[in-house]
Amino acid sequence: MSDHTSAHRTSRGPRVGTIVWGIILLLLGLGVLAVGAGLTIDLEAALIGLLALAGVGLLVKALVARGD
Repeated sequence: MSDHTSAHRTSRGPRVGTIVWGIILLLLGLGVLAVGAGLTIDLEAALIGLLALAGVGLLVKALVARGD
C-alpha cells in the first residue's frame, strides 16, 4: 500500500465562496420578504450594494489567506 491512501483529510470548514453565496441568497430572501411586506426597494441600488459586499468579502478573504 502506498502512503497517499492513508492520508487523513482535515475538515477546514466551509469555503469562502459558499459563505458568500449563502449571504447573497439570505439578503435576496430578506429583500423578497421586505417587498412582500410592502416596502419599496430601489432594485439597481440594492443589486449594486449586494455585489459590492460580495466583492469585498472575497477580497478580504484573499488578503487574509495571503498573510498565512
